[in-house]
This record gives sequence, structure tokens and C-alpha cells, in this order.
Amino acid sequence: MEIFGKSIRVTAILIVSLLLVILMIVSFVIYWQTDGSASKLGGLFGSLAVSLLVAIIQLVIAWNDYAKNAELRKLELKEILYNRDSRDKYEAYIKKSVGQIDVMGVTVSRFFDHFGDLDSNASEEAKTLVFALMRGVRVRILVPFPDKKYLKTEEKINKASNALDKYRKLSAKYNQIELRYFDHFPAHSIFRIDDTCIVGPVFPEVESKYTPALYLKNTSPMAVKYINYFDSEWDDATPA
Repeated sequence: MEIFGKSIRVTAILIVSLLLVILMIVSFVIYWQTDGSASKLGGLFGSLAVSLLVAIIQLVIAWNDYAKNAELRKLELKEILYNRDSRDKYEAYIKKSVGQIDVMGVTVSRFFDHFGDLDSNASEEAKTLVFALMRGVRVRILVPFPDKKYLKTEEKINKASNALDKYRKLSAKYNQIELRYFDHFPAHSIFRIDDTCIVGPVFPEVESKYTPALYLKNTSPMAVKYINYFDSEWDDATPA
């Protein structure tokens, strides 16, 4: 018969729920048949039936919570960052990098200031990006054109100029770092490190270090959209 050729998937939660319901019904039946008020055996099964009923209710509540969180688990969220001002965290991410770092932001001046210093007197922390380049890590950086069309203040334009200067010094020594410009207002911040990424919004009047972000695995449905967006912008961008 055709039915024997079909497979049926039965989840553990369904089996447990079914067993609990059966045991509860059996316990209630025995309780009623033994006149639970006058029988120790009846009282025992009466207590068991109530306990099973409570267990079923708790199981239903737990399952409901599990189902509600299923969509969050699909996001493969590693951490919620309420701001992006943690130098130590970004330093740790860069230190672990082995293949690729992608950065999309407004000026990326902090990125170079904190981690891309070639000065011989600079601390090891300030050379974290330099060490990554020495390991052969590929670095791609995307920012808007550094003019008043997209950067509204002289301070931001100066930061962009400072970042460009540090980029040129690094690219003169390491050919696997590249900076490109996109021709529109910055809307997204992306920091990709191998198989993970940190993504979030860009607020025009708020410094990037004060804005929230999500730390995701690259296989997350949300991360995939950001990564595809970065790659598309990269293909259309203008080399510095």
C-alpha cells in the first residue's frame, strides 16, 4: 500500500505530551473507579492525575515560549550590542581574523586610529590591523565620498581625510587592503570578520560608536542580506 512508503516525523514533544495525557486519563479513571476519597490507592492516583495535569500545563507553556523564540534562533544572533564603543571587543575580533575583514561606515577614522597605526612607537593594540594584514587577511573598506555632499561637518571631512592618509600608508606596504567610495549617504554600518559580522544602522546626527548593532553569524538570514548588500556596493564603488 502507498501509505507504507511514506515517512512520518514525530517530534519528542508530541510523544511526551501524548504519554502525559494518557497517564493522566488512566489516573483519573482509576481514581473514580476506586472511590478516591475512601481508598489509599485512589488517593494516590488522584494526586498523580493532578500532578500530570500540572505537568501538561507547564509543558504547553514551555512549548509556547520555545515556539516564540524559534524565529530569534533562526537569526543566529550571537550578541546584541547597545553601542559600538568597545575597542577591546573589536580588537579581539580582528586578532581572530584569518581570511577577510569587510568594513562599511561613515569615515572609518576610529578603525584606523585604533588598529592601523604603522608608527614604530605605537602599541601592539594600535597595530592589530597591521598584524592581520601581515597574516594575509584581506581587508575591504567602503565609505561615502569625503565631501560635504555626504559628510555634513568639517570634523567628519577631516576624519575621512585622516583615514585616507592612514589607508595609503598601509596599502603601500600591504596590497590586500583596499578602500572604495560609494556615491550616496551612508545608511548601514557593517563589520564582517570571517564567518561573523556586526551590522547596524547609521544615524546622521549620532556618532557611530553610540548606535546599536547586532553580532551575527554570516549564515543568519539577516546577515546574508547585509553581506550581499556590501558586495553589491563594493562592485559599484570607486577605488580611492
